[in-house]
Amino acid sequence: MPILQRASLEFVETAELVISTEVDLPAGIDEVWAVIADNSSWPDWFHNCTAMESSHNPWTAAGQSRTIRVTPFKIRETAVAIEAPTLWAMQLAKTNLPMATKALEKLELSDTSRNGETRTEVRWTGAFDLPIYLRPAKSIVETLFLKNWGPSLENLLDVVVARREQPGS
Repeated sequence: MPILQRASLEFVETAELVISTEVDLPAGIDEVWAVIADNSSWPDWFHNCTAMESSHNPWTAAGQSRTIRVTPFKIRETAVAIEAPTLWAMQLAKTNLPMATKALEKLELSDTSRNGETRTEVRWTGAFDLPIYLRPAKSIVETLFLKNWGPSLENLLDVVVARREQPGS
């Protein structure tokens, strides 16, 4: 698998392609965080995720790793920053298809409760340096990431609700 360059949180400021999308969910920040941090739940909510193997579940610290399969990719990821319940960031370390030379993805959670209604905003940001042959298709790459992450963030609520309905919750 091709190895990508290491990326820190600051990479978002220098990456050639930075993409973001967000969703405001009617759920508490701790509930949403629990789903994101639970690596085993990703196939339940992340669009096209077919498998997940993790060194730690949930992720609690930088340096922990996992392998995720998101059709057609198999990606080895390493946690860069975990600050419960507001920041979850990881770098792509290896991938079966050369989609980037350097990549960082992060989820930021904010309590947006108002008027007595509990809410959480979840913002995904992806920062990428692309291989030369993908640079002319930058807008297509951006569209593909947004088509994956947009519906995925919406799906988080389904898992939160299902967990609420479990006995003992």
